[in-house]
Amino acid sequence: MNSEHFKVGLNKAKLGLHEEAIEEFEKAVWEDPNNFEIHYNLGTAFLTLGGFDQAIISFSNALKINPNNSDALGNRSVAYLAIGDEKRSEEDKISAIKMGAPPDGINTVLEFVREQRKQVNTFKQKED
Repeated sequence: MNSEHFKVGLNKAKLGLHEEAIEEFEKAVWEDPNNFEIHYNLGTAFLTLGGFDQAIISFSNALKINPNNSDALGNRSVAYLAIGDEKRSEEDKISAIKMGAPPDGINTVLEFVREQRKQVNTFKQKED
């Protein structure tokens, strides 16, 4: 891949500068809209920042290009669970595992997200 924006985006992401990485990945998508790696990394950056809806869109775009990528399915599963869509999360998790994602790894991450959601919901209930 020759996109300078993609390369800069990867470097920004490695440095933990995810907002800046998103800006670069979005520019790279304009240059090469059918590139799996760009959409995948854009989704990962959104997921890291808690932009779950945007992460789902990016991972879905990546999966249109490469529907058999277990990492994209696993990450989209996490994003779905983070917004409370248990059904789609479970569907993606099952597909990811069938494609080779390690069950222990994905289940551990999903359980962590469930616990985070419970804590947030408990806090919201106490405020009301």
